[in-house]
Amino acid sequence: MTGWYRRLRAWVLRVLGVPSRHDIADLQKELRADLQTELRRLNRQLVRAGEESERELRKIKSAIRVMTEGLDRVDAKLGTNTRGIDGRLRHVERNVHSLVRRGYLDQSALPFPHNILSQRFHELSQNEEDGITLAFIRQVGESNRRFVEIGAGVNGGNTGFLAESCGWTGLMVDGSPARADRLHARFAQYGVQTRGAWITTDNVNQLVSDSELTGEIDLLSLDIDGNDYWVWQRLDACSPRIVILEFNAAFGPERAVTVPYDPAFDRGTFATVTRQYYGASLAAFERLGREKGYRLVLVEPRGVNAYFLRDDVGPDLPALPAATLHPDPTMDAQPLFDLLAKAGLSLVDLDARA
Repeated sequence: MTGWYRRLRAWVLRVLGVPSRHDIADLQKELRADLQTELRRLNRQLVRAGEESERELRKIKSAIRVMTEGLDRVDAKLGTNTRGIDGRLRHVERNVHSLVRRGYLDQSALPFPHNILSQRFHELSQNEEDGITLAFIRQVGESNRRFVEIGAGVNGGNTGFLAESCGWTGLMVDGSPARADRLHARFAQYGVQTRGAWITTDNVNQLVSDSELTGEIDLLSLDIDGNDYWVWQRLDACSPRIVILEFNAAFGPERAVTVPYDPAFDRGTFATVTRQYYGASLAAFERLGREKGYRLVLVEPRGVNAYFLRDDVGPDLPALPAATLHPDPTMDAQPLFDLLAKAGLSLVDLDARA
């Protein structure tokens, strides 16, 4: 990171009132030191109490519990990677980068896909898909501003921003009823339908039909960490112009593979072997996309979500090969395949079935 960039970033963070990482680390260190000192004092007091009354012992133990919980809160607010102050700082940092790109680049003059990627930013999506999706919409237009989001989490996945800030409506589905309740509380006011349902190939089309979202819609987003390939293969109740799919980058850039279909598939079941047994490879989705009339056009920079366009949408935007768009084109996935084989976890090889 160059000196001018560090100074610019520090200045922007000061203007926004956001502490620097060094400030956060120093604050965390100071708070932990103070709390630990007090905790040690209370422990010594407990030892000295010895034969004191049960009432005094309860008071000291309660104070120790409060101090221990204080340490936990410090870690929760300052020490985690995805939440608390540190997570919010990274959120701000990403969007500062977006503002710098917007200020210094003529994005309309950039070639594809740089003209799209340079507009990325993060609001409610997992990474910076909010800006990428808006850039695609500007490029290819919109028809009815309707979406289907399968695997919405609590922020609405890749469509939360469209519903909350852009006036889009549609369906958000999550396999957890508790998360679906949170989706309803947040997005129902914008006309979004929410469902708590475990998605299978048997119910996905009915859910879309019951929500009156059949026919053309502008966007489908699918992220269920399991049967994604099979669900997209079966889904034909709607015809999205743009499709966003989460793929499994750990399967590498070359092989077209997916986990076998199991209506009860739960990624967590296999965590003792590996967290990388789920979903389908980018090459598998590329193959399925061609069969369904879609072309792979982009993967967001963190290598989690892939974008597909229906073949009649944005015809000037070219299809790009999975092997090129994979976040690590030279990746050797064979060790993972060997591990899965040893554990008896099978994969469906679409090249072998062709």
